[in-house]
Amino acid sequence: MNRIIFLIVFIVQTLSVSAQNTDSLWTVWDNRSLPDSVRIEALCEMSDILLETQPDSANALADTIINISNRRELIKHYAHALRIKGEYHQHIYNYDTALEYYNSSLKILGENDLKPDMIILYEAIGDNYFQQHDYPKAHTYYEKYLNENVRIRDTLGIANAYQSIGINYYFQGDYLKSLDYFLQAIDFYRDINSAEDIADMHLRLGAIYYHQGHYTKAIQYFNTYFEYDVDSKNVRIHAEIYTNLGAIYFQQADYVKAKEYYEKGLAIDEQFEQHRGRAIGYFNIGECFLEEQDLPVAMEYFQKSLNISQNYYEKDLIADCYLAIGLIHMKREEYTEAMRFYQQSLEAAQEIGYNSILSSIYIYQGNLYNVLSDHSKALGKCKQGFEFSIETGDIQEQISACKCLYTTYKALGNATRALEYHETYLSLIDSLHNEETVRQLQQMEFKQQMLADSLKMEEEKFQAALTSQREISKQKYRKNLFLFSGIGIFILAIGLYSRLTYIRKSRSVIQKEKDRSENLLLNILPSEVAEELKIKGESVARDFDNVTVLFTDFKGFTNISESLNAQELVAEINTCFKAFDQIITSYNIEKIKTIGDAYLAAGGLHVPITSSVVDVVKAGLEMQSFMQSRKIELKTKNQPFFEMRVGIHTGQVVAGIVGVKKFQYDIWGDTVNIANRMESSGKVGKVNISETTYNQIKDDPNFIFIPRGKVTAKNKGTLEMYFVSLKD
Repeated sequence: MNRIIFLIVFIVQTLSVSAQNTDSLWTVWDNRSLPDSVRIEALCEMSDILLETQPDSANALADTIINISNRRELIKHYAHALRIKGEYHQHIYNYDTALEYYNSSLKILGENDLKPDMIILYEAIGDNYFQQHDYPKAHTYYEKYLNENVRIRDTLGIANAYQSIGINYYFQGDYLKSLDYFLQAIDFYRDINSAEDIADMHLRLGAIYYHQGHYTKAIQYFNTYFEYDVDSKNVRIHAEIYTNLGAIYFQQADYVKAKEYYEKGLAIDEQFEQHRGRAIGYFNIGECFLEEQDLPVAMEYFQKSLNISQNYYEKDLIADCYLAIGLIHMKREEYTEAMRFYQQSLEAAQEIGYNSILSSIYIYQGNLYNVLSDHSKALGKCKQGFEFSIETGDIQEQISACKCLYTTYKALGNATRALEYHETYLSLIDSLHNEETVRQLQQMEFKQQMLADSLKMEEEKFQAALTSQREISKQKYRKNLFLFSGIGIFILAIGLYSRLTYIRKSRSVIQKEKDRSENLLLNILPSEVAEELKIKGESVARDFDNVTVLFTDFKGFTNISESLNAQELVAEINTCFKAFDQIITSYNIEKIKTIGDAYLAAGGLHVPITSSVVDVVKAGLEMQSFMQSRKIELKTKNQPFFEMRVGIHTGQVVAGIVGVKKFQYDIWGDTVNIANRMESSGKVGKVNISETTYNQIKDDPNFIFIPRGKVTAKNKGTLEMYFVSLKD
């Protein structure tokens, strides 16, 4: 499970108002000699204060403001109260109700030309969508919030907007864009000397470095916070820092060190009675003990976290705790209790739309039903887990769900369905390798960005040094025109040459990193799609009418693999697939992916070529020729060898990028399925093509065709097929 709650610090600063200031606001309200607008303004300020610490009281006060301010001259305060109502409902997870209040407030402010008061609503609505994980809509309102602050030149508002947009990108896994917005936010916070906000941004940057695997740099940024928090006014935030440090050590499986930092953070949260922080602290420590297999102590900490979460209605943490406790019961083989806690976790998560945990819950339930031999119920749970894992895009969860479904169908005696999910499982494992490639690409882009930032800082330092040197030269010129000005110019020239040399070298390094990134990107995506991604930041899926799809598969792969060790097996597959890569590249064919021992490619994508059907068929024949040569070579050495089937079909496909955080180019459609059936219905050493492909190349004098008649294909009925070969 291993859910680390606070990998990044998103700190909501509690407004600290003294009792004297609070009393003064009530005094203003009680003074009936003052204008109504002044008195109600005091109530509005009070509602803002109470919203942070006593949301129920703030909600009640907002009702009071609404009842007494529904007049033209007080309409601004009426809208303010509607916003407070919205923020209250957002606090208790009533997101739709909150949006109704926000939109009502926006409408009133817009109709009365009160644009400055609309700005805070854009931020609130953005936060609402963000908390619902609707990141595109959140971005839309954060952009409005930014634009309005730019219009009125509110430096703090601009900085806050950049920070919110950066956080939104962070939760989408786009750390490069997140880094860019965080750095812009820091620049604006520096303009207003907001040390506290700069400190918070260092924590966010630390979290980004954490996710990029730069743990030392992450720890450095987390510790830098203390340099800005010189007066230690925000001791409670130190708890978040310790939690982040604990999370880093947890990821490195150093559970002793992780517990040490989690306990430091917990001690501070207990000192200041921060109930959510305490609940998270106990949960994190419990996970450490769970990883160490100390189940009694882990249970103790999860129970403490659950008690606090229940007292303060922290539904997401309640769901986490129930699931963790259920897992402990499962490990103890206490199945009835395990199922009870799994169900309680499910109900808590469903109540607040906590969808990211639902797939885990359903899969745990499915596995438990399988242990209990109730495979019918297991099937339903595993299917639900698979559906939610697809919705959230979590490949690891999809793998777990496929294993659950494979086990269930196998137990039910449905070998066909079991095999389907086993193949899907293997395909997902393969996609993880693609994800790793993309992750390396992102890390190279990230390093490139860091180099660019370093270069920018060096250029700024150079300009500052140059200006300083000129001033020094002027002063020395007044003292000794001939001697010291010459020395000053000489020193300046050396400094200039050194800096320019550094800048040239840095630019060279950046260009090399950029070239590496480009090459890696082109290994993953077609050049046209890669270019579209770079320009637009996205690529739209497209229909292609005449694409020729090629499938290959090794015969008896499982039996042969048993006679080879893992290293030999991977080396042989790699030898074959490298040869295939070279062949399709020579014919300008696009490799789509490998699925275990299968190879998928397509011709005629993006840049239509009239010869694409012929080229794909020739490529398939060349692949078979390579496999025949390889067979002879290995046979003479008395070594195992692969034999292969090839299937080809031409038709319409949809092609595009799958995923948001980690993308993969893929194709879909019945054409792909039929090409697969051409392969499975073919014979070893042959290239089997469909009637559609045959009709497009039948007049080519270079080919020889052997009609096979109608052949039964799985789930496709009977299909006309042809073996194709080249004339000698």
